[in-house]
Amino acid sequence: MLHREFRQFFYQSLTEHYLQGELMALYHWCMEEIHGWNRSVAYLHNDEALDAVHLKRWEDAIKRLQQKEPVQYIFNKAHFRELELFVDTNVLVPRPETEELVELVLQRESQNAARVLDIGTGSGCIALALKSERPDLEVKACDVSEEALSIAERNAKALDLNVHFFQMDVGDPEQGSQVQNTDIIVSNPPYIQESSKGAMESNVLDFEPHLALFAPENDPFFFFRAITRLGNDAGVRSVYFETEAVDTPELVADLKTEWEGSISVEKDLQGKERFLVLSR
Repeated sequence: MLHREFRQFFYQSLTEHYLQGELMALYHWCMEEIHGWNRSVAYLHNDEALDAVHLKRWEDAIKRLQQKEPVQYIFNKAHFRELELFVDTNVLVPRPETEELVELVLQRESQNAARVLDIGTGSGCIALALKSERPDLEVKACDVSEEALSIAERNAKALDLNVHFFQMDVGDPEQGSQVQNTDIIVSNPPYIQESSKGAMESNVLDFEPHLALFAPENDPFFFFRAITRLGNDAGVRSVYFETEAVDTPELVADLKTEWEGSISVEKDLQGKERFLVLSR
């Protein structure tokens, strides 16, 4: 089968699962991973035949994409700002909105040397991006998941970035001492309720780690309160949260009971109220 013929086969195999724009992006992602060709180079090979080895890899990718498995897990690779990260189903796929969270921190803290703690680090994307773009920052990161920490440490080693990772359960008040000597907390904590599972896309629900997605039922702000309380007690000067709260004013009101300072709401590039900045 020629490459141009296979491209049509790829689209036909997945057209019921993805929109046209998504399909094109997925095709070129797979092309880059399987053949090492970017878009312009790929089209130069239209009239060449696929060999058996590459065809097997394509067929495996198509089967997994038909199950709605994120392409980042298929190839164990995600791009985050300027970084290339290893990911698997033990960590969330880094989102573009989280890149905006990093940008917000960099803008607000551009003049300040600081000790930063990333809570719920997952793949390490936030901590590693901050350290990569601001080498002067002292960055540490924690997660409750040993598997996630193993991946974050793997990424730090591959990128040669000095970030200290450790295990911590923010719901355990006895672990609060680990937040001491911190100036800034950054976090994208779990906030989805179990009852919302029915409205979630299968590519998220079936593959991404529930530990990083779901808050305790009927208490979606649990982790926000716990982190805010830890930060307040430790005397941190700023806390940056990513969220998509259904009721942002309710979340802000909840956090005001734990934070001795100001709380502002910032919008993302789509105009959604996405970030909270706690400062004093």
